[in-house]
Amino acid sequence: MAEINLDDIPEEQIAEALKGATDEQVLEGFRAVGVKESLDRTFHTMQKHFLPEKAEGVVAEVQWVVTDQGEEFPYLASIADGKCTITSGKGASPRVSLTMDLVTFVRLIMGQAQGPQLFMTGKLKVAGDLMFAQRVSGFFAAA
Repeated sequence: MAEINLDDIPEEQIAEALKGATDEQVLEGFRAVGVKESLDRTFHTMQKHFLPEKAEGVVAEVQWVVTDQGEEFPYLASIADGKCTITSGKGASPRVSLTMDLVTFVRLIMGQAQGPQLFMTGKLKVAGDLMFAQRVSGFFAAA
């Protein structure tokens, strides 16, 4: 099994490299660079793929919590005025919180897994506005 080194891959090619990766390769790739560093880069890319027309009129904070090896990596997406800003950390009262493990997160943002199915199988935990949670993935272009 070939190792994926996310540090050596240009940002615009990471999605393509991860699409064909096994779950184990995803974990190895993120951990080799550092999970926090890899997630910082991933959320930065997500922010650039925000689709303002899909979030028209939305003013909300979305809390993402990605877990790996017992550690939590929280990110807060603030959506307002056709813009999305994603920062590391937790918000005071997000409209919805989405918690999942690292591989589930990668599969979700890559469009390789769907939120409702992940929720029904317990791989995605949702707190807050469930109806709004169903709209969140549509706010970002699939990688």
